[in-house]
Amino acid sequence: MPTLYCKNENGYTEQIRFMFAETGIKFDEENVTEKDMESKLIFKQLPMLEWDGYNLCESAAIMEHIAVMADSMGVGRGNTYLGANEEERSLARSFTAAANEFRRQLYEQYVRSGPAQDQDTFKSSTLPAWLTRLNKLAVQSHNDDLSLGPGVSFTFGDVAMYEMLEQISFHFGADVFEDYRELRDYYRRCASRPRFRMYIDNRPERDAC
Repeated sequence: MPTLYCKNENGYTEQIRFMFAETGIKFDEENVTEKDMESKLIFKQLPMLEWDGYNLCESAAIMEHIAVMADSMGVGRGNTYLGANEEERSLARSFTAAANEFRRQLYEQYVRSGPAQDQDTFKSSTLPAWLTRLNKLAVQSHNDDLSLGPGVSFTFGDVAMYEMLEQISFHFGADVFEDYRELRDYYRRCASRPRFRMYIDNRPERDAC
């Protein structure tokens, strides 16, 4: 069984928990610090996934690895988490990277106290810019598509992006998406996924980051 080593917070780890929930793959979670795992952390930061003796760091790489394993197990119920082709897989990678950059800006500018914190700028500039760009992608989605943008499959990139939007909803309320109709609809479609709903309804409270 895979083991996820992480801090007891949402941060960059919550998308991984969502990925496990979506795929239905069971895992163990060990709440640790970087100092506890210093000898195993390639880049000296959590989270880290241990699976069949293989240690993997960096949240984006972990997300893609879970997708690889999920597709090899055939747990997608007709969906492929890596995407139906290389174009969709590359798009999933870009979504995961973008979601992590969005998280970084949310934490640095809005959530965490520090020299980079500027809540007014985040609310007036950073957040609307991100939501506008993501809404342009959502416009490309069709009603029968599962993915954000031109893809069709619900990929690991969609899991990463939905979880990021979920964090935005937590901090600003779901009404923040009302001026971005297509993105709002994508968010609602993701939020209605049964395994996401089950996970959200039963997850423990954790620090944001």
